[in-house]
Amino acid sequence: MNVPSEEPRGTDRTLVPVIAGLACSAVSFALVVQQGRLTGASPAANGLVTLVVCLAAAALALISMRVGRLAKRAVFLITFIAIHIAGIGALGLTFLDVAGGDAPAFLTGALEALSGTGSVLLAFYWLRKLRAATADATALVAFSALMVSAVLVAVLGILGPAVRHLAAFALSFAQFAITRASRRHDAPGEVRPAQPGAYFGTGEARYSDRGYLATALIGVCGMALAAGVAEALTPPTAGDPLAEVLRRLVSLACAGAAAFCALRHARSHPERPLAPELWIALGLFVGVGTVLLSLGGEAAFAGGSVATAAALLLQAMVSYLSVAFASFGARDPYVYAAVSWVALNACQVVGTDLGYLVAAAAPGNLAPAIAVMGLCALASTQVVFSQLMRDPERTVVLSDLEEGNLPERITPSTIVIAASIEQALLEADGSAGDASSAAVGAEPSASPTPVDIATDDSNTSAAPTPAPAPAPVPAASPEVHIATSVISMGQRFGLTGREIEVLTLYALGHTQARVSEELHLSQNTVHTHIKRIYDKTDLHSRQEILDYLAEYEG
Repeated sequence: MNVPSEEPRGTDRTLVPVIAGLACSAVSFALVVQQGRLTGASPAANGLVTLVVCLAAAALALISMRVGRLAKRAVFLITFIAIHIAGIGALGLTFLDVAGGDAPAFLTGALEALSGTGSVLLAFYWLRKLRAATADATALVAFSALMVSAVLVAVLGILGPAVRHLAAFALSFAQFAITRASRRHDAPGEVRPAQPGAYFGTGEARYSDRGYLATALIGVCGMALAAGVAEALTPPTAGDPLAEVLRRLVSLACAGAAAFCALRHARSHPERPLAPELWIALGLFVGVGTVLLSLGGEAAFAGGSVATAAALLLQAMVSYLSVAFASFGARDPYVYAAVSWVALNACQVVGTDLGYLVAAAAPGNLAPAIAVMGLCALASTQVVFSQLMRDPERTVVLSDLEEGNLPERITPSTIVIAASIEQALLEADGSAGDASSAAVGAEPSASPTPVDIATDDSNTSAAPTPAPAPAPVPAASPEVHIATSVISMGQRFGLTGREIEVLTLYALGHTQARVSEELHLSQNTVHTHIKRIYDKTDLHSRQEILDYLAEYEG
């Protein structure tokens, strides 16, 4: 049975503030911490500033795991503080640039770490805003923000430090206006509900599995290590502005082509998982970069540009992964955003240092470093395709629900899917029964029926053979029964998929606050959905809904 679809796809305007906010945070981080480079670790102190920001992100993840789901007030406070520390850190660096002279390295590094931490926390906020959004909407945000930020960094990054830091200051405080604009629209996940299979082709239960998350992070770490080694092997372009501009253009062209293909796939085939294609593109770029780097000379320059494009795509992949786990996982969205970001950036720092170390151990011979780079990419791809993309059918089926073997976290979609299975089975049984009856009526019976025996005077002493009693059909659980009835009611009155989910929980006795928590919606949105349900069904209370379900859909 097909649940009615949500509103048409003309909801991209709700994604514009999220794209703008995510792009601004990425540009601010790149201009301050990466000092204007498209990707990679902070040039200062061999990536020390990046590692400090990773520690701050890891601390947020630990706090979120300890506290559980953060309240809206806590999220607002974190975002408010993040905007200020990102802007103040960038403004402090601007003052140091204007003042001239050699500023203490400790002070510069502290301001870069402060501003970078604020920018990263803002990125986490916008990824949190995307939770429960559809996979194609998440891909649109991730790749659009990637290209907008990459173009801005490519232009602003070649300018002086004062201009970079001033631009980071302006973009950081522009987040106030962007967050205010985002509140005028429903969150992307409130417009059309996400489907877990559209992200990685797996069931919802796996997103709460720590082993599944660890597999995804291992894949990210392997590709990040390969990107870091490639950065160490890429010939520098210092003192040659034209070469630097050309390198950035090549990286943007490669990343832009891949992003365009990914968005086209996501929009034309929203039901198909995008992750396998993304990982194939990552492996292809890293492979091409590895071959070109091994050739040396100008080919190595092109190989570094292709590897940079792979690192940019990996950033979008991490955003995609974070939203997928935040939408269906049991942890707070900050946990998934933070651990994914730390895995990416910390491993890039380690990969860069590893590349320098291996290259120094074998001067003039790039083969060992190239081998390390290829090994990291190969191991990452092998883990992803053998574990992350393989679904061991660990989803809940109807028999588990009826027998009481319930998962720890039953979601509305679990109940609705189970109800759909039950109703499909009942319809199939009914069709089979009708067909069987028709077949019996068409063919003459070879043995006398109980009626023939009872009316035949010559066989009055023969006892009729009783027909076998049909096997009792196990009764469905109340939750599944209500969900089945709600689906029929939704088809009768033209309810949307989201309204069916809200009505299912509401009919099960959940308060509007509990429905809001389960579906990751605001209470105002839940109230609006319930009001629309009342208008469409001409019912006016929960009890009237239950009475209708009992009388007409039972």
